[in-house]
Amino acid sequence: MSVGDGNSTLIWTDNWLHGSSISVIAPRIFMLVLKQKRNKHTVKEALLHDQWTQDIRGALGVAALAVLLVLVNNLDEVQLSPDVQDEHKWRFSESGQYSAKSAYTTLFIGATQFQPWQLIWKSWAPSKCQFFMWLALHNRCWTADHLAKRGLPHPERCGLCDQEEESMQHLLIGCVVAKKSGSTCSAKLD
Repeated sequence: MSVGDGNSTLIWTDNWLHGSSISVIAPRIFMLVLKQKRNKHTVKEALLHDQWTQDIRGALGVAALAVLLVLVNNLDEVQLSPDVQDEHKWRFSESGQYSAKSAYTTLFIGATQFQPWQLIWKSWAPSKCQFFMWLALHNRCWTADHLAKRGLPHPERCGLCDQEEESMQHLLIGCVVAKKSGSTCSAKLD
């Protein structure tokens, strides 16, 4: 965001001062701003005769006073350009334009991406095993818990161990018979 004439930029909440908003730069001061004023004053209105100071209510402690002095210095350096309109850019896209796609992508910034299909479909396993793992990963196998949700007849307990209700998680992780079978197969492969 770049400020030109200051007519369309909100002083307290828009990211206009050194790439951030005053609410982030000076949260102690922002907490003292009247709630009805936070989304009301533009930069132009607020800087005119230091009107922004009238938005602040309450007693300033020593720490808030120190932050206020820094804020005053920063705001004194601001030069508005009356011939240039404010320019609002969406920082999460190269073009600066907001799009639903860029907003959706922004939700996952810093998230760990797990792409199991690469492990499944590029493995050397037979295609029926790949397909089974794909269904299991998406919890789409017709286990007893899924049959019960649909009101279809189903066994009360796991058909292998007869200890717990049958579910994908139980069959792949918790079932003692499946574990034993897996370890036996693994031992034969070694």
